[in-house]
Amino acid sequence: MEKSPSGYYKYLRSKPSKTKVRREKTKKAIVKIYNDSHQLYGSPKIAEILHKKGIQGCQKYVYSIMKEANIKPKYLKHKIKTTISKGNDRKLHNLLKRQFNPKDPD
Repeated sequence: MEKSPSGYYKYLRSKPSKTKVRREKTKKAIVKIYNDSHQLYGSPKIAEILHKKGIQGCQKYVYSIMKEANIKPKYLKHKIKTTISKGNDRKLHNLLKRQFNPKDPD
């Protein structure tokens, strides 16, 4: 693709737009909040924190910046304990006094 030399040098001399400057400032703030949260917060929570700090931007705007920066929150799954450990069975008491191994039938 051919470009004129004057157009190329004009591009080199041009300053970044206000939108680009604002986006970079917001991106730095998002990365700081994301790292301070141990990489747990997603776009809704970060947008809320930015709003409290006075930086304007909706959740979709924050999401687009996070996607551009390849930032993804970690989702924590709660661990469910499904078994009782071997050492814990001595602590359990038979509250109902049920006999599961009777001597005689009925």
